[in-house]
Amino acid sequence: MRLRLVGLVVFFALALTAKDERLQGAFRKPADHGWIFVHLEGGPSARGFQHGYLLSAEILDAKRAIELSTTHDSNHNWGELRAIAEKLSWPKIPAEYREELEGIAAGLTAKGVKLDVLDLVTMNEWMEFPYYFDALHKRQNALPEHCSAFIATGSYTKDHRIVIGHNNWTDYLTGSRWKMIFDIAGNRASLRHGWRSRPDPQRRRFRHQ
Repeated sequence: MRLRLVGLVVFFALALTAKDERLQGAFRKPADHGWIFVHLEGGPSARGFQHGYLLSAEILDAKRAIELSTTHDSNHNWGELRAIAEKLSWPKIPAEYREELEGIAAGLTAKGVKLDVLDLVTMNEWMEFPYYFDALHKRQNALPEHCSAFIATGSYTKDHRIVIGHNNWTDYLTGSRWKMIFDIAGNRASLRHGWRSRPDPQRRRFRHQ
């Protein structure tokens, strides 16, 4: 009897999920060699909801890692960092991105994850806080911090296809979570984008496909 009740709960949960129009067309594949492929589509709010819903566990995990790393490096607690993000970052975020961030928060809520839009903005700004607090200028004999990347194609590669490499200047705690591959089908001129990312809404450089 107990197993039947559990089965019914799972059935109705799946049925409710299937009826949510915001998830239409979205999916994630099982991890492949550590990489997680996620397909999102629709307007900003729908894409955000799909993002938060499909990657809720990974976003919560990333938040814990980012909070630990950032509060340690900045010597400020998460509430103080949220206040800075609300004052300096949120007012400058374009309307479309706000709508997507709010959609992500809604998707997280639907999966029972208690993170709000300010948590997401603060996560997105994690690399900015040391500069804001002038921590880098206080370090003596610190090595310059830069990411590096290269792209090669044509005669420079064995099969004449594109090869891209990118090295992040980041700690292992957060860097190890850059394992998402997003495929985005937007509703604006049917543009399609793809990028490698953390599970949370970080800054993105788009590539038309």
